[in-house]
Amino acid sequence: MTEIPATQIPATQIPATETRNTGTTHGLSTSTVVRKQLRTLPMVAILYFSVSGGPYGLEASISASGPGMALLMLLIVPVVFAIPCALMVAELGSAMPVEGGYYYWVKAALGQGAAVVQGIWNWILTFLDTALYPIVFADYLSSWIPGIERGKHVGLSVLGGTFSFDAHWLVTIAFMIPLAYLNIRGSRLVGEMSTMLMILVLAPFVILSVYGLIHFATSDATLASSFTMPNESVMSSFGLGLGIIIWNYIGWESPSTILGEVDKPHKTYVKALWISVPLITISYLLPMIAALGSGLHADDPSAWADGDFADVGALLAGDWLKVAIIVGAVIAQIGLFSSLLMSGSRVPRVLAGEGYLPRWLAHDHRRYGTPARAIVVSCLVFALFCAMDFSALVNADVMVNLAALLMQFVALIVLRRRRPDMARPYRVPGGNWGLALLVIGPAICTAWLLSSSFTEQPEAFWIGIGLLAFGVVSYPLLRRRYSGVPTVS
Repeated sequence: MTEIPATQIPATQIPATETRNTGTTHGLSTSTVVRKQLRTLPMVAILYFSVSGGPYGLEASISASGPGMALLMLLIVPVVFAIPCALMVAELGSAMPVEGGYYYWVKAALGQGAAVVQGIWNWILTFLDTALYPIVFADYLSSWIPGIERGKHVGLSVLGGTFSFDAHWLVTIAFMIPLAYLNIRGSRLVGEMSTMLMILVLAPFVILSVYGLIHFATSDATLASSFTMPNESVMSSFGLGLGIIIWNYIGWESPSTILGEVDKPHKTYVKALWISVPLITISYLLPMIAALGSGLHADDPSAWADGDFADVGALLAGDWLKVAIIVGAVIAQIGLFSSLLMSGSRVPRVLAGEGYLPRWLAHDHRRYGTPARAIVVSCLVFALFCAMDFSALVNADVMVNLAALLMQFVALIVLRRRRPDMARPYRVPGGNWGLALLVIGPAICTAWLLSSSFTEQPEAFWIGIGLLAFGVVSYPLLRRRYSGVPTVS
């Protein structure tokens, strides 16, 4: 069949219930009905867990960059990175609110090859990101149940312990199964659960922030005992903490893959973005102020480490708040995994429907209309990753994510030039100058992070380069392997 570019479908002509292509005519069911299930608040929750999931992990930015620099970066990075990304996603998402999101944005602007590379890069990201959360969940649980610590009760260990199938691994599997089932049931259930989980995760940090601001106002505490770490320049301090901060502000484009399941997507997604950006920024900034003003590690900023927000809670309010923050961390892993599984599973389904992965992956569940096979396959891959220690890969995946984002920025610029007539319910203001200013911040952050990784974390840098190269090489290989599967419009 002749392929119809996504740009030929104006946003205003997409019906409330649309037909989604899910496979080829070679024995596959070619369409199912996409239910418009998600509205503004659930989309805010899904964006919250796609980008944030709480300020957990920000403590390490203090020991990496220094108290003053960490606080300053939490103010700068949203302006130069998060807001430009959200604006880019808002325009492209409102112009092409289709299932598959960024894949079709890139395809419409840069062609099939670039779209496949974009899809492969983002599928790699789901392996590196999403598989992390069952591991973190099991790690937290092992602090209460020592018998499930990694390395205990090992059933099978291969490649010198690189893969260890133990009690810890079984917990990660038990974590994934019900959430995979929930995803198969549909995006509405995931959205409703994410809303509830977001409230539970935010609540202890709201309390922590209130206690912290009261303590800061009624004591002689200072926010920053030092601006940078000893023997570090301002520039190097900024670079050392940049990856941590960006990690906590990246992911705005992830839910674009489910835009076909959003009610009035050209309005709902944009509105959810405008709510999520300040919500996430404030949810980082106020707990950080509370932490720095609490006096914890005041004499030794290098001692700040993951999990210290819980100790801040105990210091300011008592052990009950420490427990609430730890419980919130466990709950956050559920929201993070479920939201990212939902958006990430649409990527292999799109690639299969376009003929670049086995066509059986494009089948949707007959009753629920969800990519059940892609969800199950994704979880099987996550299960493999959960059996190994892949911390170096986690550091490298920020590079892959930034490369994918820059390709989306290029798509935004190209579509402005080639398709000025495209309906854009939201349009980044400022014309060409506005687009130039939009790209500068993310481009500088990417270059800075690459330079810093090359000098400070060469292993992560070269793994990232290898993953990017793998995505590029995958296109001709997949094109040759599955060239007999036609594209469906």
